[in-house]
Formats: sequence, C-alpha cells, structure tokens
Amino acid sequence: MQDKILVVDDDPGIRSTLSELLEELGYQAPTASDGLEAVGLLDSGPYLCVLTDIMMPNMTGLELIKKIKAHNVSTPVIVITGYASLEIAIDAMKSGASDFLSKPFKIKQIELILNKVKREKQILEENKRFADELQLHRLIDNLVGQIEDKSQEITSLQAISERITNLKGIRDLVAAVEDVTSELLDDSEVCFYPLNRKTEKLINPNGGPEQDLEDGLINGTVISRINPDSSGIHAYDITFPFMIEGQLFGALKVLSHRIFEDNEKDKIAYLLQRTAERMENIALYEGLYENILSTLKSMAMILDARDPHTSQHSTRVTSLSTTLGKHLDLTEDDMDILYIAASLHDIGKVGIPDSILLKTGKLTNEEFDVIKKHPDLGADIIKPITPMLKETYIIRHHHERYDGKGYPAGLIGEEIPLLSRIIALADAFDAMTSDRPYRKGLSFDKAYQEILRCKGTQFDPDITDVFLEHISEM
Repeated sequence: MQDKILVVDDDPGIRSTLSELLEELGYQAPTASDGLEAVGLLDSGPYLCVLTDIMMPNMTGLELIKKIKAHNVSTPVIVITGYASLEIAIDAMKSGASDFLSKPFKIKQIELILNKVKREKQILEENKRFADELQLHRLIDNLVGQIEDKSQEITSLQAISERITNLKGIRDLVAAVEDVTSELLDDSEVCFYPLNRKTEKLINPNGGPEQDLEDGLINGTVISRINPDSSGIHAYDITFPFMIEGQLFGALKVLSHRIFEDNEKDKIAYLLQRTAERMENIALYEGLYENILSTLKSMAMILDARDPHTSQHSTRVTSLSTTLGKHLDLTEDDMDILYIAASLHDIGKVGIPDSILLKTGKLTNEEFDVIKKHPDLGADIIKPITPMLKETYIIRHHHERYDGKGYPAGLIGEEIPLLSRIIALADAFDAMTSDRPYRKGLSFDKAYQEILRCKGTQFDPDITDVFLEHISEM
C-alpha cells in the first residue's frame, strides 16, 4: 500500500508541482488549499507526513502544526519555506515541525527528506510503544536538543545558500564549493575535478593526468573508500558527484583521516545542489540577456543605417567611452554597464520621424524639441528589461550638461551619473569630428579646442582633463 503525504499550500501551482513530484516517487499526494481544509482531511490518513506552507488564509501553518500534533503527535510535519523565511522556519520547528523543504523544489531533495522522515518516524513510533515516564522525559530533552541542532543547521544552510546565490561566475562558484567544504570538514583536503566530456574523464586541476570515472559516479552515486596511507593510518576518501540537470559536470573529492558524519555529508550534498541550481540560473539568465542585448544592438545598427552620415556613430562612441572609462579606472561592473549604455545611447531615435532625423538643413525649435525626446524614448525602450535598470538611467541622462543646461532633467554637476558624463563627452567629440550634410567635421585640433572651451560648462572638468590627456590613444 502506498504511503500518503498531505500537501497544504494556498498556491495551486505549488500544490500541483509537489503532488506530481511525490507521485513520481511512488506516494499518494492529496492536497489542501489551506489549514482548515487540511484539518478536515486528517481523519482520512494515516499520513507518512504533512507538507505545509506557513503563510495561508483561514488558518496559518503554525496553527495547523498544532492541530496535527493534537490529532497524532507522531505525524511529521515538513515546512515549505523560501530563503527569506529563516525565523518562520525556526518557529515552526519549535511548534513541532520535523524539517523544512526549500524552494525551488528538486526531486532529489524531496527524496532525501522523505527517507529521513521514514527513519525518524519509525524511531518515534518505536519509542512511543515502549515509552514510560522516564523515556518520555528523555525524549522531550532529545527533541529540545534536536530543535536547537535544527536551528543551527538552518542557519548554516541559509549561510551557504546566501554565499552561493551572491556569486555570478562559474569559476567563483567552484572556488566557493571548495572553500565551504574545507570550512565544514576541518583538516580535510578538498579539490574539484571538472569532467572532460570528450574523454569522459576527470580533469586534474593540478596538472596531473586525467582520472577515470569510478563506477556509479556518472549516475550521481557518492563514492566512499578507506585507504591506508604510507604511515599505515587510514585515509577516508569520498567523492561527491556534481550534477547539473541530471548530467555529471564534475566531482568534488575530499580526503581526510577521520570518518565523515552523516550530517556533514548532507551539508555537502546541499551545497552542491544549491551550486548546481545557481549555475543553471546563471546559464539561463546569460542566455536571455545575450538574446535581448543582441536584439537591441541590431536596432542600434538599423538606426545608424537610416542615416549614412551617422553610420557607425554608436560604435565609435562606445570605443571612445570605454577607452576613457579605462583611464578613469572604472570597476569591471561599471565598464560592462558603460559598454552597453554607450552602444545603445541613441536607441531612442527609432521613435524620431525621418523628416526630422534625416533633415539636411537647420532644425526649427519645434523639431529640436522632438529630437530632445530621444533620451527619454531610449530609456523607456530599455526600462522593461529588469537587468538593464542601470543602463536605463545612464541612457536617459547622456545629454545633460555639467552646468545644468542640458536635457531631459537639467541635472547639474555630479547629479549627472558618472557614466552619462563619460558618454556625453564621447558623443559630442564624435559629432564634432564627423561630416554632416550641412557642414564638414571639425579637425582634430579644432575639436580639441572646442572640448577644452566647454570644460566645466558642458563637460565634467575632471573627465575632460583625462580625455584631453589621452585623446591621441582614442
């Protein structure tokens, strides 16, 4: 007969996802949309355990836990929680919850928790059958200790999650895996071996020969060995597979002179799981981001192509801006933002009519007012793309003047974003030195003098000094 697990959550998507995952693992998984409905289903048990959210209408998860424990104290309760609900998870443990299940859900994580629940429930029911008053007191003391241990475990796992979530690069993530494992397992040698997909062997990061895959590793099995070292002391060698979307990405090898505790192995497994999820998210994010950026750059190229006299303008402004940014010692993140913002600084001109944008004669005041809308139009195009919020702000203000006489907001001095001030100077210099239907471009010397003349009025004086010092390199 299949074990039953009750899923309680007011989010129908979460209920459906958890129910399907549990059924894949061979369990019956009835659901309830809130605590009141769940209480009504308790008599239809027995349940292996109950999975419940905390924040629900009608009856909270904490209230439900008390009802469940009053109905049957041996029914384990697993709290569904996210990263930000550490205090709530601890309160749930104090109310009688046995464990927590973090979002997003992974079938391996659920399987590990349920196996642990089975073991703990079996022990609890056995204690219940043979308990006397002394055993009951001991059990209470033990449960208090478990709550304290669980609180410490939640805090530890939360710290691991936050440390992994804040990293962006794959190399940084691998280094963090090694560092965290070394901290968790004192006096252990830790090393990550990437998988060479061509040879199906593990690459030795220290430059040695590649290592053959041990049986079972490619399928996600942890490999443990006990080997005596040269002095005859036992060395405990354990290899954790690092899986991404069910495929082996590499292996974490740990060598120690002591036996590993189960909770230590669990923490390493959790660390690798969170790292794999982070890598998946990075890959997805970078793919979407590159697609969006490619589309926007295509729009910028189309914009340049509309007017042969401004062809390659965005490319030249980007080159000038990034070269100037290097001489200003910008951070790597600011350089990335500058590159994108400079590439797309005139994207708003796609909304300017050709009759104005391509006019060969002098613009009227009304026509110039239309042209002046392009920074806002460009920012509005980029604004819906959440990863480009900083670029949006830079693009909106790239026509501000240092003396406050620019547009669209009339910002003054350092009120103007630094990267906008850089692009403004590069944009003006390229416009000065480029030919237009109504005039020839200025010579290098005349453009130099014009930039110098506008120092402190149109342009940031400090940025102008650096620009003029290195202009021959640009």
